[in-house]
Amino acid sequence: MDQAARPGQTPERLGFFTDAVFAIAMTLLVIEIPHPEGDDFDTADGRSKSQVAAHLWHFLVQESGAFYSYLLAFLVLWIVWRQHHTTLDRIVRLDGAMTLLHLPLLLLTGFLPYATAIVGHHPGNPAAALLFGLVVLLLMICRSSIQTLAGRPDVLSSPALEPDRRLDSVISWLVTGYWALTLLLVWWAPWVQLLWFLSGALARALTPLLRPRLAPTGPIPAPSAAQDVHHGEGGAPGPDLEPAQTGGWGTGQ
Repeated sequence: MDQAARPGQTPERLGFFTDAVFAIAMTLLVIEIPHPEGDDFDTADGRSKSQVAAHLWHFLVQESGAFYSYLLAFLVLWIVWRQHHTTLDRIVRLDGAMTLLHLPLLLLTGFLPYATAIVGHHPGNPAAALLFGLVVLLLMICRSSIQTLAGRPDVLSSPALEPDRRLDSVISWLVTGYWALTLLLVWWAPWVQLLWFLSGALARALTPLLRPRLAPTGPIPAPSAAQDVHHGEGGAPGPDLEPAQTGGWGTGQ
């Protein structure tokens, strides 16, 4: 095994573990959504179908904040996971900083269902929205930092992947800044949560604008001996990766 994939630095095992944490967190999100309970939702005791249907509809409307929070949190986790997947596909090894950043990344991922439940149960409470927004902001900072570190020459699997990696990283940081700015409005504008859904649209709008600016201006350097192959599971060499297309919140989807 060459220096690019020493024991403890291969991205496969960390990728598998990260996938598991994200899958569990995304599943836990739906568990926190309140369920209709009580006799008002049953046709027993002489209640008509129209009455129980009206009670159920009223319950679902009352819990609309929980459904909105679930959808938003699920999209956040999905997009961050896709970015993480793309990033690990572009590298042949992990450095110490990238490995260390996975600690807060996974810690925040596991905590997000709790913050989602709070804002879902109390959608009008600015402190609840602020808690949710801060968790997502820190998650984005970890995500963007890992993407930035993936551009190191001794980490990236091929110089041909650098333009797309750089584009994803820049867009990720811009979207992170946008999210931070919206947090300044949380206390005074409850509707600011709607702006969080626009993060994906912002990233997609920035992609065609930034791609020409971040395209390489000269010939792509030849890969080094540690970069000429992409190491698969167990350090086995595989074919070079093709540059991924950018989508989502700065993601290679």
